[in-house]
Amino acid sequence: MSKSSTSTPASRSDAALTSTKERLLLEAMRLFARNGMNAVSLRRIVAAAGAGNLSALHYHFGNRESVVREVAQMLKRILEPRCLERLAALDSRAHGVRDALDAAFGPMIDMLGEPGLGRDAVCFIGRLGWDFGEEGQHISADLHRELMEQIHARLVVLLPGLEPEILKFRLLLTMNSLYYGISYRSYAMRSPFGALSIGRRGNEVQERALFMDYLESGITHPL
Repeated sequence: MSKSSTSTPASRSDAALTSTKERLLLEAMRLFARNGMNAVSLRRIVAAAGAGNLSALHYHFGNRESVVREVAQMLKRILEPRCLERLAALDSRAHGVRDALDAAFGPMIDMLGEPGLGRDAVCFIGRLGWDFGEEGQHISADLHRELMEQIHARLVVLLPGLEPEILKFRLLLTMNSLYYGISYRSYAMRSPFGALSIGRRGNEVQERALFMDYLESGITHPL
């Protein structure tokens, strides 16, 4: 057997630890997203992840706040490069406000269809601000800071007549609308108006276009 095909006890142990940590993070994300960040016991997360005992979670994270932070960091590592890469790609072509918004926020919408993440990831991020108090808002700010600074810098150029401070506030509203809107997209089938055809399966492309229309209108609305 070649050296490249062997693994030491230490490397196998490290892999096992990583696997356990990843399972804990994914189950924490799923349970927090579906039940609320303060409604799920740490013991339940451990049981769902099949980690065996509560000490596994404390070993990796310490407490509830640390678990929430780690899940947010995991999602940041996934989302931020995708968003920034799409924004950077705009430099190679002429683009408008709609292009910039789709580059910045499109990956969040795309994540809905991604196995292992999907609606749970979107709902988790949305809950940070409204379900975990001021601490959750700080965590959300860290998750989005680089992205929001870059999209703001681009839109300042594209919308020179809009005060930068007002643009920042509109971007915050856009981000909140994004997470709330796509987290509960099925609500269109149970709305006060009754079932809307736009919410049916197969209409995702049109639904996305209409949602981006809504976001663009909010950003560009004249003073």
